[in-house]
Amino acid sequence: MQKSKSALFLMELIIVIFFFALTSAVCLQVFVKAHLVAKETKGLNYAILWADNASECFYEFGDDEEKINDTLKSSFNLKDYSYILTFNKDDAFDYMTFTFYEGSLEKEIYSYTFKKSIREVAK
Repeated sequence: MQKSKSALFLMELIIVIFFFALTSAVCLQVFVKAHLVAKETKGLNYAILWADNASECFYEFGDDEEKINDTLKSSFNLKDYSYILTFNKDDAFDYMTFTFYEGSLEKEIYSYTFKKSIREVAK
């Protein structure tokens, strides 16, 4: 009789250990996914902040790429991210496309095109 009680106890102990191992594996996956989502959100927040600042510079300096880059680089120092500014024109508008990357142009995070009218307001 004593022998079957200890076997039942060991079986119950194995089931409990298996249950805790399974739940810890699920929790670990959830924490890893949360870390990746937080990293992506951080990059997107930086991209939107930089795009906002780039648009302000674009509306202030026009298509002067050197002034815009100098202003952005002096304001922020993010070594894990990079950006590219592309300028275009047509008869009515100046365009600036801001593209934000993770690393050195490895993974595009965000891209937006700003447009500014080049018509002069009559006085």
